Amino acid sequence: MNSATLRAAIIGCGSSSAGKGGAHSIGYAHGWAIGRVTNLKLVAVADRIEQNAADFCQEFSGCVAYRDYRTMLEREHPDVVTVSAFPPYREEMVMAALAAGAKGIVIEKPMATSLASAQRMMAAAANTGCRLFVHHQRRYGKPFEWWRDAVAHREIGELESIDIAQPFDTFMNFGPHLVDAALFALGRERQAVRAIGAVDTTVLGDYQGIPSETQLLASIHFTDGVRLSIEAGKRTCGRLPVLRANGTHGFAELRLDPLPDDACVFRKVCASGDVVSPATNEHFHHSEDGVLYVERAYRDICQALRTGASTRIDGDEAVRGLAIIMAAYEAGHQGRMLDFPINATDGEDLVV
Repeated sequence: MNSATLRAAIIGCGSSSAGKGGAHSIGYAHGWAIGRVTNLKLVAVADRIEQNAADFCQEFSGCVAYRDYRTMLEREHPDVVTVSAFPPYREEMVMAALAAGAKGIVIEKPMATSLASAQRMMAAAANTGCRLFVHHQRRYGKPFEWWRDAVAHREIGELESIDIAQPFDTFMNFGPHLVDAALFALGRERQAVRAIGAVDTTVLGDYQGIPSETQLLASIHFTDGVRLSIEAGKRTCGRLPVLRANGTHGFAELRLDPLPDDACVFRKVCASGDVVSPATNEHFHHSEDGVLYVERAYRDICQALRTGASTRIDGDEAVRGLAIIMAAYEAGHQGRMLDFPINATDGEDLVV
């Protein structure tokens, strides 16, 4: 692909109310980031609520508003399509974008509501030559790079385990970011081999059309004996870091907020007692620039579309993370250990 400008469109922009760009209106973060990337132009947006699309186009000059995403795809034929509508609708939107000739599709997390859905999207994209990317933008933050390097470069010795502790509910909301960060550190060569879990569904919640559990606990074993443990829910121990990699000679962790004596959310503690926490304005979510990681992701995506190179957020890595999450849920539902690759029970989609 040459250096001609790529035309971008967004499906699902959300509300323009206070706090736009956050979870309720992540489309704005995508729009702002697209506007910063050379040779990438935002041309259209679709949202089922007409006022949302109209407000969005007030923010982004030259962007055309649509209520129906299929009409937008048919008329605009965008090169890059970002799908940030609610998870239950993402597969049908990705399939429509593929049919419209998209060259690259950026999908919000979670990629899908079932592993089978994610696999169908990947297969369909492979048939058209389109690239799928999943918005795990934290891989582009310095604290996450330091966390990965501490494991990959054996700065904490040989890796033994990684712990995830999410001290609030709805793991399908924030959990995909945490599992993806764990995979970022674990590397592509390590593969999950078995999972066991427990799921408390005493009080079911709802996250954008997905049932959410009260509490989740899981243990995932990898090919080289490394273990990934997951605990999520309001009753999770709040003193734990959200991510910790444990090695033979120390540990590295990521926290939502720095400890009082640390310079950032990343800290590495070696067996010698030395504590490393580099100063940076980048934190768990971004920095004072709220779309910094998103912008870096789109730059990587554009480069990949032009050169064929891989990115940090290629769709196959997201499928690997989704398989781990779904295995944790399904092991809990079935009350037994599951081996990878996992399959849906009786041929049905594996869902939360």
